[in-house]
Amino acid sequence: MMRISSVKVRSLAERHDVQVGEQLLSINGHRISDLIDYRFYQADEFLQLQLRNKEGKIYSLEITKDPDEDLGLVLEEPKYKSCPNKCIFCFVHQLPGGLRKSLYFKDEDYRLSFLYGNYITLTNITSKNTKRIREQNLSPLYISVHTTDEVLRKRMLGNPKAPDLLPLMKRLTEAGMELHTQVVVCPGINDGEALEKTIKDLSKFFPQVKSVAIVPVGLTRYREGLPKIESVDKEKAIEILSMIEKWRTWGRKNLGGNFVYASDELYLLSDLDIPKCDYYDDFWQIENGVGLVRRFVDDFEKNSQALPETLPRPVEVNFVTGKLASTIFEETVIRRLKRIKNLKASLTVIENDFFGQTVTVSGLLTGKDILRSIDENTELETITFLPPDCVNREGLFLDDLKVEDLSEKSKRRVILGRYDLASQLAAFLKKGM
Repeated sequence: MMRISSVKVRSLAERHDVQVGEQLLSINGHRISDLIDYRFYQADEFLQLQLRNKEGKIYSLEITKDPDEDLGLVLEEPKYKSCPNKCIFCFVHQLPGGLRKSLYFKDEDYRLSFLYGNYITLTNITSKNTKRIREQNLSPLYISVHTTDEVLRKRMLGNPKAPDLLPLMKRLTEAGMELHTQVVVCPGINDGEALEKTIKDLSKFFPQVKSVAIVPVGLTRYREGLPKIESVDKEKAIEILSMIEKWRTWGRKNLGGNFVYASDELYLLSDLDIPKCDYYDDFWQIENGVGLVRRFVDDFEKNSQALPETLPRPVEVNFVTGKLASTIFEETVIRRLKRIKNLKASLTVIENDFFGQTVTVSGLLTGKDILRSIDENTELETITFLPPDCVNREGLFLDDLKVEDLSEKSKRRVILGRYDLASQLAAFLKKGM
């Protein structure tokens, strides 16, 4: 059963007087235990709902609707499974104390993988879970593989009891599930021959294993007491990219398509050009940083035609970014904006003092580091645009500051940028700022 946290305005549920605080017990006799059950069973045309009201009385409600029409219920989130592993590279283990509690929760739940694209290792999945995945067609799922050498995998996961991965993947793919996988490369551990084996093993599941993303390990300065891991440098990034290209060539010849993709970070570390759009096919793993830079560059160039040629009065704008993408941003955005008369555009590259200077992505910038940098490097009248991935869905930085906090503390206008930055800028500049 699931508690109803809100009822959408003018929805079927509102018209049938369903109340906030009531519990949804079942739909057409099927117990509702989470959002997936709700979505799956409410898709029928004729529904019989069993609910418990706030006084504890159980009642039934019959509803006829279009199959695609939503009932309009918002359910409370259930308790999700936590991760039993102690991965040697786990980012949560590299966090300092004192952050908000939710940042320390390591989820390992196939439901979150299906709903939101969270990566899971399949180490706590049960036969009951796999049966449900097949019956409700919970596809695609996102799997953290890291290596298919089972001895090495147990070591990397820090879990000697972890079940063998390949039999689990075989059962899922044979049931028709689509899987997207990732390998976090730790130099000297799961690269080289181990990575070759992993890619080869995963290729056997193509096309059900639709993509394999190769991403470099992220390391912070808070690794005291954790296993020693080397970061991916330029030489290692070039080596990994060469291997990936070899397997992409093999895949096109032997499988009829690509299945392995390099993360943007590998290209940025290597100083090689970001591939063109067709490299990424359908951008299967863009949320994992695979193709995000290419999408940003292409969208900016396409939509920059909407930017004005001149402004009626002088305006200064500043853009914040992490070190890794600074060159791309300078060449794509700043260079284009300098063509606009009366617009002064500058870039502030943030050093990540919070996590350490080995962390160079904009998504891990804290509010305090940004605040320090814009205080030092921008004028009060300058309007500052932040990278869109530096805050969560609630608008919080990792250190719990908000965008409006930065505006208040810096005494200047601070705006959260969008991935479609050119369109945002065009609208902003044409409105007169």
